[in-house]
Amino acid sequence: MRSPLILQTALLPYLFRMAPHLPVAVGGGTALVVCALPLILAKSLELGEATLLLRMASVLCAVPLALALDDPAHRTTATLPFSLTVRRLLRLALALLPLATIWAVCGALLSAVLNPGNLVGLPLAGLSLEAATLAVVAVLLSALGLRLSKGERGSTVAAPGSVLLPLFLVLSPARSDLFATPYTQAWASSRWIWAVLLAAAASSAAALLRERRLTTQRVSATRHAPHPTPSPSGDHHEAKHP
Repeated sequence: MRSPLILQTALLPYLFRMAPHLPVAVGGGTALVVCALPLILAKSLELGEATLLLRMASVLCAVPLALALDDPAHRTTATLPFSLTVRRLLRLALALLPLATIWAVCGALLSAVLNPGNLVGLPLAGLSLEAATLAVVAVLLSALGLRLSKGERGSTVAAPGSVLLPLFLVLSPARSDLFATPYTQAWASSRWIWAVLLAAAASSAAALLRERRLTTQRVSATRHAPHPTPSPSGDHHEAKHP
């Protein structure tokens, strides 16, 4: 019998073909261009300007994750010897790894063009918390979309939501609390807010994905459950014991 690891490895070529290559290329490529422009133009940036560009890159890298869970052939892949959770995690990993690499490159590019007069560097650790939260929220919206579309198109909810939610946060009164300027008094407290949002989004996404899987298992078990065979007379008789 083949081991689960070998079976999961055999699924990788299929998942690689079904991964959202075009959204990853467009979103990640646009983020790279935005963050590389100051270097191309030989322009030095202030800390606030570099922070704004990296936040834009975070949104651009989060949007492709909204399409990562889409599986139009889910009825076919459901027959494969892999759990639904494993298939979805592999699809997410194939989109997340290149996007995380692109975001890190964007951070390095912007750090390289900071004005030499700045006494502090770009706070990549704190800004990565914002990027991670936006990415997990995109996955959460995709999981919600999967529930509403019977497991087919999570991006119908996640794609517009991943764009509109950051816009709403920027325009909301809580903007100064969330998108605080680095190294100000509000910066430390805003990191705690992002950490709470990240934990809430991650737990909600996990619950949605797991609940969908359990529901599928219950339906499958119900369909394959044995049914009592009625007697020819149509009545059920209790077994008689001597």
